[in-house]
Amino acid sequence: MKSEKDRKWLAVAEVFATKFSKDPSTKCGAIIVDKRNRIVSIGYNGFPSKITDHPALLHDRPRKLERTIHAELNAILNATVSLEGCTLYVHPMPCCSQCALCIIQAGIERVVAPNFYPDRWRESFELGNQLFREAKVDYCYYGKE
Repeated sequence: MKSEKDRKWLAVAEVFATKFSKDPSTKCGAIIVDKRNRIVSIGYNGFPSKITDHPALLHDRPRKLERTIHAELNAILNATVSLEGCTLYVHPMPCCSQCALCIIQAGIERVVAPNFYPDRWRESFELGNQLFREAKVDYCYYGKE
């Protein structure tokens, strides 16, 4: 059962996804919360800060994907404090394998996300889960309510 705290933080990650991501097809948001229940970093998927969000690039899927930083990695890069022992909340899907590697390396110990696996990324999500298990990162995925 999803805790009230998890529900609240996932909703915050969803707000960052929908309000800040300029991706026309997949809006992702992430927040990192410390053990004292404080937000220590946020991120959403998008181009690096010095790359213009040109509509032609945003609507050209291959070119967009080459330039996009995932929400989880943006949250890690935006952090100004140690992320050891923190929880990462991400919306609307689990972490890909590359983000899982960064999460593990940053010392984040828990990941919470909706249990939504688009088929085109299923293999990467499954590898991310395997990496979390190997690194003993607690991951909690919740179905639609």
